[in-house]
Amino acid sequence: MEKIKVSKKALKSLLSDSMNTAIGNLELPKPTKKVKKLLDRSSKKLASEFVRIMKKEHSKSKKAEKDLAYVDDVLKGKKSKKNRKLQPVETV
Repeated sequence: MEKIKVSKKALKSLLSDSMNTAIGNLELPKPTKKVKKLLDRSSKKLASEFVRIMKKEHSKSKKAEKDLAYVDDVLKGKKSKKNRKLQPVETV
């Protein structure tokens, strides 16, 4: 399985450029320093959220692949099936 490295800076610059071009295509006045600062801050927050989502999806796919490999090993007889029954609890 490949390791996925996601750079927040690269993602932030991609989002920032996309938002700047989208706003540039609109018939709005030239962005001021305050607008540019707001775009920079929002692209930073969006980038960090997308990185979190991508890592979460990657870990889910990694776990699914691991579970599938385990099932294949059990079917081939390389590993024994796990005992997943709940153990009885003693009451005092």
